[in-house]
Amino acid sequence: MKKIALYFRIAVITALLMASCEVRYWDPAAELGGMAEYWAGSYIDDALDFAVNPHDSLRKYYSDVKWHVAITSNLNDTLSIDFKKDGRIEGDSVVISYRLLQIKDSVVVTADGYRYSDRLWAHMYTVDEGIINYEGTFRVEFYENGKTTPWAWSVVRYSRSERYDPYDSRQYVKETETGWY
Repeated sequence: MKKIALYFRIAVITALLMASCEVRYWDPAAELGGMAEYWAGSYIDDALDFAVNPHDSLRKYYSDVKWHVAITSNLNDTLSIDFKKDGRIEGDSVVISYRLLQIKDSVVVTADGYRYSDRLWAHMYTVDEGIINYEGTFRVEFYENGKTTPWAWSVVRYSRSERYDPYDSRQYVKETETGWY
């Protein structure tokens, strides 16, 4: 009788432990793509938000700046802003420089930099000449710490929105793709 009670207790405890276990499905492509899109929002979208509507004057004062920003040119038809984020952000070490150049209604954003964490690091940059008039590619290459060859990549493609509204700051849509080397 004691053996039956012992087996019953073990069965109940095993059932409770198995019921309390939660199975988590990890989708690395979705997670890496999500990080790339979040970083594109933090750097590229951040710079694009400073682009001035061509119907407004480019002589505008930018006071809502949290990072190192140098307005290197602010003429009637030219705006050049250099951004630099470095230090620790959300536990990661970040060093990235990006730039907004706007001449009349032409907008160009370029970026290049790195983000380091405990498990991996990422090289983030704009492809070719950058995001030109809300169209272009932001690329993130993922590396294991201590390795010199990337093992995954994500690209965030910007394209001009079909719905043009001169007073809407979001003149673009984004599409993310992730792949492996």
